[in-house]
Amino acid sequence: MESASIFILIERVGAESAKSAKIALLSEHAGDEGLKRVLEATYSPLKTYGIAQRPVGAEPDRVGAGFDEGTWSLLGQLERRDLTGNAAREALAAEMTRLDGLSAELLWRIVAKDLRAGFSANTIGKVFPGLLPEYPYMRCSLPKKSNLGQFDWTAGIFSQKKANGLFANVNLLESGAVTIVSRSGSEFPAEAFLDLAAFVAEQFERGFQHHGELLVVQEGKILPREIGNGILNGVLQGGAFGPGQAPLYEVWDRIPLSAVVRKGSYTVPYRERLEALDEALRGACAGAPVRLIDTRICNSLQDAYAHYAELVAAGEEGTILKSPELVWRDGTSKEAVKLKVEASCDLKIVGIVPGRAGTRTEGRAGSLACESACGQLRVDVTVKNEAMRDAIDADPQSWIGRIVPVLFNEVMRPGPNNPLHSLFLPRLEEAGYRTDKFVADDLVRVIEQFEAAKSVEGVGG
Repeated sequence: MESASIFILIERVGAESAKSAKIALLSEHAGDEGLKRVLEATYSPLKTYGIAQRPVGAEPDRVGAGFDEGTWSLLGQLERRDLTGNAAREALAAEMTRLDGLSAELLWRIVAKDLRAGFSANTIGKVFPGLLPEYPYMRCSLPKKSNLGQFDWTAGIFSQKKANGLFANVNLLESGAVTIVSRSGSEFPAEAFLDLAAFVAEQFERGFQHHGELLVVQEGKILPREIGNGILNGVLQGGAFGPGQAPLYEVWDRIPLSAVVRKGSYTVPYRERLEALDEALRGACAGAPVRLIDTRICNSLQDAYAHYAELVAAGEEGTILKSPELVWRDGTSKEAVKLKVEASCDLKIVGIVPGRAGTRTEGRAGSLACESACGQLRVDVTVKNEAMRDAIDADPQSWIGRIVPVLFNEVMRPGPNNPLHSLFLPRLEEAGYRTDKFVADDLVRVIEQFEAAKSVEGVGG
């Protein structure tokens, strides 16, 4: 199909409300190479074009040319960053002016990475299997499915803070251009990250992709995740940072751009990759827009858990353990371990906490106030689901004194604002109370169960 016809089809697909109808329309043209080329250019997470604002308008009935190889050549130049800044915007504006109105609109939607037809990469995968690559990404294993028990602790194992921001790949192209891309392949607007991009271009080696997480700093302090990520998502959609706000990138790895392919790998040991990052960042001022993720060398599993507990107590999610010999590969690695310890304890319900005002649980049971048998540990645990909430609302007093199994990831010690012990990330194991137990665990028992979960045997050693 010609580009104008592809645009008309895309509009027809967008007008359908049912996903099945969208799939049926696309399936009618499953063999069309022009359509596949447009879909790949728009939704491949490996293709970005570096322009966030539309340069010109396009009247739908304007007469002009359709897509030709010159159009695709321009998209290639934008993708490779052969054209950037004003030169890129001017070239795109000229091409959109040359095209007919429908084709110009289609070109802009490709550059904007959104055909506005109400379907996603998952839908495209159903009609055109294998057309879109997955974005290469190395995932961590949980302890029980890792090689943690085989780690050589005497050589030192890297323990790093589990980042608490928005994951981003920062690519430094051979041309010196910098792109910042989310895990799903959406590109952050360059205008919002000028200082960060300039720092990367000056300090880092060209031809590498860097892995890390974006945070937001305001007046010198890192904003909480829920606030910072909201700001970053707004910027991703074309917004801007507010007064006194700036992005901070915490980086933990780098791989050559040649390895950024599906099922790709990079065999340089992690020790060397981390050293390269450390050397590049050495001497950077305290307020630099890029810094190395909090990293500690641990010589025993006990040291690693101490680091984990320290960060959790400071409000972080936990840690990631990495072998010095860790190879980067697209997929799940057994040499990178998310130290997410999970234990269970039985606590007594001592109160029903109502939902917060303005939320969907306002006026209903929001969480359960739970205590250990000795009263030295107390924590609020969110009601598991709506059926359980209905049961509590129907007869709240019947739940007081009942025993509930609670999963958690750390025992929190008393602090300035809380004289009692508490639990980190508590959640109900079941949507109900136990009918076979009537006495809660005391604090000693809760701690024993957590320590048992941390043992080498308990994590697959």
